[in-house]
Amino acid sequence: MQRVQVLLVAKPWRGGLARYVFQALQDLLPGDVAWIPTYPVGAADRLAYVRDRARWRRALVARIGAVQYRAALFINHFPELDGLPPDDRHVLWLTDGPEPDAGGFMPYHRVFVSDPGYGEAIRGAVGTRRYAGELAFAFHPDIHRPQADRGRPEGFCMIANRDVKRDFHLGMLLAVGLRPRVYGNYFLRHPLALRHPGCFRPRVSNDAMGRVYARHALSLNVHARVLREGTNMRSFECAGYGVPQLIEYRPGLERHFEPDAEVAVYREPGQAVDAVRGLLADPRRARELAARAARRALAEHTYHHRLARALDGLISAARLRRPGH
Repeated sequence: MQRVQVLLVAKPWRGGLARYVFQALQDLLPGDVAWIPTYPVGAADRLAYVRDRARWRRALVARIGAVQYRAALFINHFPELDGLPPDDRHVLWLTDGPEPDAGGFMPYHRVFVSDPGYGEAIRGAVGTRRYAGELAFAFHPDIHRPQADRGRPEGFCMIANRDVKRDFHLGMLLAVGLRPRVYGNYFLRHPLALRHPGCFRPRVSNDAMGRVYARHALSLNVHARVLREGTNMRSFECAGYGVPQLIEYRPGLERHFEPDAEVAVYREPGQAVDAVRGLLADPRRARELAARAARRALAEHTYHHRLARALDGLISAARLRRPGH
């Protein structure tokens, strides 16, 4: 039987969340963690998943039961996981617009949400004792860090996928002649990209994002419609990369970054036009915002910080403190 301190049970998202969390776990507990993906990662595995998803997931539950651990961190839930017994060592982190589970998320002793806008519904499903509140996204300082040579960054960019709210915000910027460089699945797949082909580029890998941001003087972050409160992964990652940010405000953003002191914000789509122009015209102010955001992120918003909270009481505090930090 495999023995580890912490077992991570998570989907290997294209956005990198599970990879960043696992890397942070390895930093804190080197050689003493394991990751069981909740989505197939090889050809044979994918074939088995397509043929019978429920059976594949039941086999995954059996794999979890074959590991001995002090704590297990689950990122999101699916019905077959209800087959696990309730366990004080089980921690659930719900992201991406979670809905209450019919089974009440019974396998988990504590349940966090990345977006507290969904908190009341989840609290109602699991009860006050098990609801643990917000566990925001974060960044990994060894992965999301400034490029050694930024050159002379120019213009502004957005790395994001299609969303109806983003469509509207981008449309307003393009209509007044601003030309964001947009990386993601808009490329060749959306009317905006067809009308403004010079502004849209294909999706970039997570490892290439730092190079993209280094070429631009400003990052625009328009939240997806699903996000109700707080902010997304991009805000923390951009702070790590050291790029100035203009973020569409959502309630609770100020818990993570101080608006207009660490990140620039706008509240209505029309306000973005003047905000972009102002930041591009005042690179000194933009750089000062980025520097303050970077300091705040390093002090409070790494995945090591998030793990220390999520696993509090299950793993000793000394082991959840990153050496030298």
